[in-house]
Amino acid sequence: MPRNLLVSGVLPARLAENAGAADWVATLSLSGDLAGLAWVEVLGPAALNFSASLLPGLDALRLTPAAAVDFESLADPVLGFSLRFGFADGSVWDDPVGRRVTVTDVDDTAPTALGFASGGTLVAGAIGAVIGRLAVTDPDTAGGFRFTFGDDDAWRFEVVDGVLKLRDGISLGLDDMPQRPLIVEVSDGHQSAALLLWIGVADPDTRLADLPEGETRGGFGLVDTGTALALRESRDVARLDALGDGEQLLILGEGIQVVLPAVQRVRFADGFQDIGAGSTGVQAAALVQALGGQAAEAQALGGLVARAESGVAWVDLAASLPALAGSDAAAVTALYHNALGRDPSGAELAADMGRLAAGVSRAQLAVDLALGTEALGRQPAGGVWVADGLGADDAWRAGTGGLPDPAPPPPTATDPVWLL
Repeated sequence: MPRNLLVSGVLPARLAENAGAADWVATLSLSGDLAGLAWVEVLGPAALNFSASLLPGLDALRLTPAAAVDFESLADPVLGFSLRFGFADGSVWDDPVGRRVTVTDVDDTAPTALGFASGGTLVAGAIGAVIGRLAVTDPDTAGGFRFTFGDDDAWRFEVVDGVLKLRDGISLGLDDMPQRPLIVEVSDGHQSAALLLWIGVADPDTRLADLPEGETRGGFGLVDTGTALALRESRDVARLDALGDGEQLLILGEGIQVVLPAVQRVRFADGFQDIGAGSTGVQAAALVQALGGQAAEAQALGGLVARAESGVAWVDLAASLPALAGSDAAAVTALYHNALGRDPSGAELAADMGRLAAGVSRAQLAVDLALGTEALGRQPAGGVWVADGLGADDAWRAGTGGLPDPAPPPPTATDPVWLL
């Protein structure tokens, strides 16, 4: 004979990670055809996560966690299941109601890896040098980490706003080249781990800024405080490391190292790298991005930079590029998407619509937005490559040149270091 039961009651909606039988308990009432009811079990994807039992003498059942649940191992934090009841005569009844419980994360995992988000290399002998911005991998915590060092290193290193640097008056020596290991204890406020970090250390004899005026090193020299000149092509650079203080370590194909100071332009035989918000190349790239929604092509960028440096106004350059289509509102929205990667706020949209209505051109609006601090800050930190076509004489070249992307930071330990 078909059975019919009614299961009523409300489950606690949330189950904390690692909760045990005493931490999460649900009691559900039973009514209907209970004669001969002998057992209950859990079905569904989360069947192994819960344990169900009938309460003797009561028309009810109890649910508890069957085992601790690890939040980080779940593909979906919502656990779904249903109930099946068995009777003494061998018949069963499946409850048609599906039940769901959400597992909440608990900070029970220490940081698992430490590396550099940027930087990671410094020059031996550089006093109080910035090394790089730290990046922590932690399954439970997004930020707010605390960094400490052992007694042998605490007097040398410090972390300021997430940036690893040498303390004032401190430098690393030649014996630390080419890499120096550093054990850092990283705490997320609840858990901590000692992790190994590798710091790149460059030879101070490679610093271009230390050369006497008029001399070159590795084919590189300084034109002025903002410009470096290379008597070679960009393809000769095999590796590029960004240093924490704005300098760059270039490793040439033949193994020669050159540390460039924080200049705005590095000129090669086949073009130049413009670096920083004040450089013409970065400003031109930001304008192309604002109007076209994509990075500027190196050769086209060369033409724009040449015109800008010959005295053509930015608004005239903007007017020569493909115009934004659509209504004024659509054009303003497109500009914000392209240049800033976001929608304009209500106040921003109203202000820019008002400027257009007052007669300001779309080209002027694009220049104002593209050359603003927010848009320029979204351009590559290492700068943009501006190709020098040299007319028909560059046909022998393969491609438009350009420096390699900054190298990844030195290898990072993914397992905690055991301190004995």
